[in-house]
Amino acid sequence: MKNLCRLAVVLFAALAISAAASPAAVRKNVFWISLAGTASKHPSDVYFTANSGGHMKNVKWTNWGGSKAVGRGWFFDTTPSYPGKPNQNGPAKLVAWKPVKCTPEFGDKQDKEVRVYRNVKINLSNGKGGREVADVGYAAGFLTCK
Repeated sequence: MKNLCRLAVVLFAALAISAAASPAAVRKNVFWISLAGTASKHPSDVYFTANSGGHMKNVKWTNWGGSKAVGRGWFFDTTPSYPGKPNQNGPAKLVAWKPVKCTPEFGDKQDKEVRVYRNVKINLSNGKGGREVADVGYAAGFLTCK
């Protein structure tokens, strides 16, 4: 009976250790760190400037924390529009890839090792019936890393 109990304890410990080191556990540790330093996992609102301008609302993510995550939502441009250049409001897609280790210099994860996406691109309407792709990786948190 003692041997059976010992075996059960060893098996339970082995399962607990393997679960902690599983890819699923690592995937949960990827954050989006805003320009204000706020860290969040799979954010529903993403801002590309500090106080006005382009941002996305109601972003729904697939494969967040994986090697490539895709977020779909609605892009809003709150900057004043210029004659002949309408604001680019409409559906948009974010593609984030290459999670890397990061120790932010400021914000709510300051001096804690987390993971952030190194690269992010946005695909959105160009306001003229076409689409454009832009690099927005600066807004995902990589620039906060030491």
